[in-house]
Amino acid sequence: MKFGDWINRKRHNRGFGIQSPSAFFFITQVLKERLSYYSYPQLDNIAKATKEISPNLAKELFRITNYLQPLNCISINSVTAACAMAAARPSVRHTAITAKENISPERVEILSDNNCTTADSSELLKTLDEAGTIGMLYLGPCDNHNEIFNAALPHLDDKSVIVVENISHNKAARKWWQQIYPDKATVITFDMYSYGLLFFDKSRYKQHYILKR
Repeated sequence: MKFGDWINRKRHNRGFGIQSPSAFFFITQVLKERLSYYSYPQLDNIAKATKEISPNLAKELFRITNYLQPLNCISINSVTAACAMAAARPSVRHTAITAKENISPERVEILSDNNCTTADSSELLKTLDEAGTIGMLYLGPCDNHNEIFNAALPHLDDKSVIVVENISHNKAARKWWQQIYPDKATVITFDMYSYGLLFFDKSRYKQHYILKR
């Protein structure tokens, strides 16, 4: 991480220098909230069983979902993310999309126990069409982020959010992220180093925030 980037993350990490009241609230009361939730032990167990994302990220995703209350949730290549979103928003549709060979019986059981349905990656476009408007889309590890992003664009509205995992995992991931957050389609964006958040509310001014986990 470059020194200048570290300074920006340090300065914004607790909301310092943030002029927008809504962004300040989201950072301090959602991303950085320290209170415990009833679902945290369950998320710890799921994260340890799947070894996909850290328990801390699962909890952060739970808080984001709980705050935004999306119409539906779609997770690509992450059982843990699907379960975290479902735990926060159990009354809406949750779909985990991954290649068939990656869905073991154990993971299917975990998803079923947590109110999530599954779809093969070949059914991505069908799943997006059936969703209508996407509430929350989680992009786990994959090599076609841009393809998925472009496929999702027609299904986004002012309340939609996309969470992108591992934006600093390698040069290719970082390059894609650095191209997508300035894109005219995105409005409010957060760089958390290990993942990114993309919001699409056209009533807001375009703004990019750099924080650390």
